[in-house]
Amino acid sequence: MRKTLAVKGMHCTSCEVLLSEVSEECGAKVISANHRVGQLVVEVPSEDVLKKVRLAVQREGYQVE
Repeated sequence: MRKTLAVKGMHCTSCEVLLSEVSEECGAKVISANHRVGQLVVEVPSEDVLKKVRLAVQREGYQVE
């Protein structure tokens, strides 16, 4: 399932790369990460993986809505 997460705190392309990497480590496929609009779009196989992605993003210091 494809999910779009609103992420606060992304400021640059390095933020996009970091969030892409931590999301993929959780088992998600990253469709896009965009710091300009504050969105992370991922393809996840289950709600459990989505929860892992949210927690990983928060651990890196970003807010996920």
